[in-house]
Amino acid sequence: MKIRSNVHTHTTFCDGKNSVEEMARAAIDLGFVSLGYSIHGWTPYETVPVTLEKEALYRDEVKRVREKYRGQIEILLGAERDALYPRDFSQYEYLIDSTHCFLADGEYVCVDRSAAHMEEMVRRHFGGDYYAYCRAYFRREAEVCASSDATFIGHIDLVSKYNEGSRYFDESDPRYLGPALEAVDCAVRRGLPIEMNTGAMGRGYRSAPYPNRILLRRIRELGGEILINGDSHSAATLETGYDTCVELARSCGFDHVLRLRAAGWEEVLLN
Repeated sequence: MKIRSNVHTHTTFCDGKNSVEEMARAAIDLGFVSLGYSIHGWTPYETVPVTLEKEALYRDEVKRVREKYRGQIEILLGAERDALYPRDFSQYEYLIDSTHCFLADGEYVCVDRSAAHMEEMVRRHFGGDYYAYCRAYFRREAEVCASSDATFIGHIDLVSKYNEGSRYFDESDPRYLGPALEAVDCAVRRGLPIEMNTGAMGRGYRSAPYPNRILLRRIRELGGEILINGDSHSAATLETGYDTCVELARSCGFDHVLRLRAAGWEEVLLN
C-alpha cells in the first residue's frame, strides 16, 4: 500500500537540506498526490532561526511552486507550531502542533537537540531521573493536546528519539507509559489525528517510527485516527519507513490511515 503523501517536511527555509522546488520534484517522481511543507515557526530556542520575514518568503515560494506543478501534485502550505510559542498561524492552510521543548527551572529543555543535551538536562534538572524527565515532557504534551486547534499532532513521543534499544528508559514501564497514555488520550478526546512519524528513522536514530506500538494500540482502542509522515529534512527521506508504518499500523488493528489533500482528509485503506 502506497501512501503517496507527506505533509511534514522541512526545507532550506528552516533546518532542511533541500529547496521547496527540489522537494516537489522528488515527490512527483515518487508519484505523490500531495506534499505539504511545514516550516518551523520562530521560537527563541530554534537552532536555525526563522524570522517572520523568512516565513513570508517561504509562503511566497510554496505558492510559486504550487502553481508551477499544478496538475502534477497538490502542494499544501503548512507550518509546525511549537508548544511553547503559540502565536497566530492563520496564514497557513494546515498546522502541526509539536512539543520540541519544555521549561524546567526556567530553562529550555529541547528533547530532540542531541543525546548529550538530553543527558545534561536530565542531570541538571531531574537528578538523573529519566522518568521524571519524560513525565515533564508528556505533561506539556498533554496540555497542548487538550486545547489544540491544529490539524494534527506531530511525533507525540518525541522524547524517545534517542532511546533506541531502551538505552535510557523502558517505554513499557508505568512511569513512562502512564504520562504518555494521558497525552494520547488528550489528543484523541480532542479529535486530533496523531502522526506516525519516521523522521528519526530517516536520520538514523531509530529503527521504528513514533508513536511506539503500545501508544498506537491505545489510539486504535479509543477510536483515534493516524496519518503517516516522514518529517523529512531532505528529499531523499520523503518515503523513508513508510512500509514499516503500514505494517505496524495493521498489526495494531488499523484498517486505514488518513491522508491530507487540498480538499481535506481522506482515508487510505491498508489492504
